[in-house]
Amino acid sequence: MTFNAQPVSFQTEEEATQAILGLEASEESAKIMAPKALFRVIRLENVRNAVANILKQEMLSVGGDAAVSKYTVDCSKPATDVLLFGTLKQFRRVLMKMRGQGYGIKGKSEYAEKFKEYVQLAEEIESVLKSAP
Repeated sequence: MTFNAQPVSFQTEEEATQAILGLEASEESAKIMAPKALFRVIRLENVRNAVANILKQEMLSVGGDAAVSKYTVDCSKPATDVLLFGTLKQFRRVLMKMRGQGYGIKGKSEYAEKFKEYVQLAEEIESVLKSAP
């Protein structure tokens, strides 16, 4: 008996949805699974080490990951480039968490700039996800 195993990849959520529906899965199942079928890698440049460490922790907490410089942990360099790895579903969960991080600190001037940086980072990640094929 052979199962004809073969690699499959999708460029869009619609492609993934159609493939899942093609298996005679329910529409609700396709809606849940399609974002899990799209793996993305996003590169960020010149991210402060504290933010890079938080991003790595957040990606790990949802099953994704992030590659950072070996100097990030000891902060021997002020910033690092970052590669984020995850599915659309994982990125969406991290973005939701990022947006919730700044609650209550907007008015506190010492944190306002850091919050602004974090929000900008979330917006850039979301923009890349939306523009990806």
